[in-house]
Amino acid sequence: MRTRIALVAIVPIALITVTLLGQLVSVQPARAANATPVTSPVRSAHDQLTSDITSTSKAPPPSTGATTTLHLGVALLAGRPAGTKEVAPVVPPPPADTVTPAQRAAWERVAMCEEGGNWRADGPRFSGGLGITRANWANYGGLQYASEGALATPDQQIMVAERIQSSAPDQGGCRGW
Repeated sequence: MRTRIALVAIVPIALITVTLLGQLVSVQPARAANATPVTSPVRSAHDQLTSDITSTSKAPPPSTGATTTLHLGVALLAGRPAGTKEVAPVVPPPPADTVTPAQRAAWERVAMCEEGGNWRADGPRFSGGLGITRANWANYGGLQYASEGALATPDQQIMVAERIQSSAPDQGGCRGW
């Protein structure tokens, strides 16, 4: 466990260091070209390090070096293998229409009794052609279609009603379901 915590702390520091060194290497040759030669016989450690870096390494172009390092670091921190590209998640298609003609006919009779066949009926407590309460609409998965029954299609309302009650009630006498 301690090793895992130590690695989590070390990796970002290493990435920052590599990024800064990459930027330093790409910036130093430009400064060296514009600078005047050092005439002092005493050189500081910084000057020695700068000259060692610029003389012994070829710097990557500024547009790719730091960016590549940054992308590599982000990939490693995200747990992806290096060099892979991030792919957008696949969004499943909306549920298919699962209402059969027989179901539709049975629930049409319910809608006739409940709301006079008006699938867009919107009252203070009930919504849609089947008069489903807003609480039942939410509890039985209606929110995947619309915020309330009146805003959903008749087939979507029927699919939610089927979850509430698996078969349409006999509406011969127009009693509530």
